Amino acid sequence: MNFTEHIEGLKKGSYSDFKILYEEYSDRLYGFIFNLTRSKSMANDIMQETFIKVWINRENIDPSMSFKSYLFKISKNKITDEFRKQINNPVFEDYMAYCDKLHADSNDIIEQKIDFDYFLQKLDIAKTKLTSRQREIFELSKEEGFSSSEIAKILNISEQTTYNILSSAMKILRKEMGLSSLLFLLFFD
Repeated sequence: MNFTEHIEGLKKGSYSDFKILYEEYSDRLYGFIFNLTRSKSMANDIMQETFIKVWINRENIDPSMSFKSYLFKISKNKITDEFRKQINNPVFEDYMAYCDKLHADSNDIIEQKIDFDYFLQKLDIAKTKLTSRQREIFELSKEEGFSSSEIAKILNISEQTTYNILSSAMKILRKEMGLSSLLFLLFFD
């Protein structure tokens, strides 16, 4: 189907043409992004940001060029930017290592792998079982990547206290998340 007239309308600022293009391409774009990110929330955010960028830059769109290619190029750049940000996220690094291990171990297990969003959701629920101090130390250590000595300085407590509280938090989370010790250690070793 040719959408040249809608692209021309978009270029002139027509919201109804923008909406038609959004409805035509959003599902395919979402699928493309999800296949690369494996995160529903990330895919949704990137898809929305892509269409926002299209709207903002609508006057620069070339109707003679492929609109689909234009969308996918924007989203690919946004995915690259997002992965660059995520590279410094220790939880994401652990998740990616876990996925690599699953792939190396068995193709059957891959079908059962935990979606990153689902894992984070379960982790958030499990963290509600921690005391505020346990949660604070766990997040500083496992989510922000601080060492025990750095946490001790930040919180003005001894390093041994930091180890003890982190250890008890890990036991609670392991139990609450219902994950095997091996799986939990893959994420938070």
